Amino acid sequence: MNEDARPFEAAKSSLTGSRECNQDRCMVLCQGESVLLGLADGLGGHPRGEIAAQLLVDVCDSLFRQAEKPIADPERFMLHCIGRAHQAVLRFGRRQNPPIAPRSTAVLALIQSGVAYWVHVGDSRLYLIRNGTVVRRTRDHARMHFAQQGARMLSRPRSSLTRCLGGVAEPPVTTCGTPTMLKAQDVMLLCSDGLWGQVPAASLHTAFVDTGESLADRLHALIETAAAHPHSDNVSAVALRWLAEGSAGVSPPPPSDKQLDQAVRQLHGVLRKHRKTHS
Repeated sequence: MNEDARPFEAAKSSLTGSRECNQDRCMVLCQGESVLLGLADGLGGHPRGEIAAQLLVDVCDSLFRQAEKPIADPERFMLHCIGRAHQAVLRFGRRQNPPIAPRSTAVLALIQSGVAYWVHVGDSRLYLIRNGTVVRRTRDHARMHFAQQGARMLSRPRSSLTRCLGGVAEPPVTTCGTPTMLKAQDVMLLCSDGLWGQVPAASLHTAFVDTGESLADRLHALIETAAAHPHSDNVSAVALRWLAEGSAGVSPPPPSDKQLDQAVRQLHGVLRKHRKTHS
């Protein structure tokens, strides 16, 4: 498809902030009428988080290029990407001397025929923004706890992830969003916690209200604002603005049967254990 004829504009931006290394990675992949957005945030406190994040991008790029378009089952395709990336991260860690355990968050969105699908693991977020209002938002896979801070024994809330790529043998349980028909001027924003944790929520939600500026300019301005904070984390985001109403006659598919999907996954697990036992 001619780039000028695409029914969307997309942009990505990433800054290191106050950190020595940028462990975030983001992508925008387009082929035909399919567009795949992705973002990964390598976990600090674990070695080579930037490699874990890059492996997600590399796996998605490879699988997206190979997939027949339009992708018949977007949700299953993205779950496959997450699973393959998880295994790639584990393999990389095992091959180091000594072995290490890199980890990363992941959030992916696939748009076809004006319908958006998304999945996520960890606390990198997806926002669907309509007229300055958030109409969809992922929920972090994290738990809150309190940590001591300074000699006065003060405490401050911190969060720790409950799901991520890497770290344990089994692929993470991935949350899938409800397929959503996009409307003209809707904005999808995928971002690391370096953005949503350092920019006021109201500013994040209203940053993309149409002012005549390009999406890329608005996104980069937002990233620069977050990265200017003292002790800033890496700050990264991908944004897509939908320019046309969803394709006529195309409706989101009904939600999948989650119980059936879970039963199928459990069956596959039993079969894998059976093969290992008898190999």
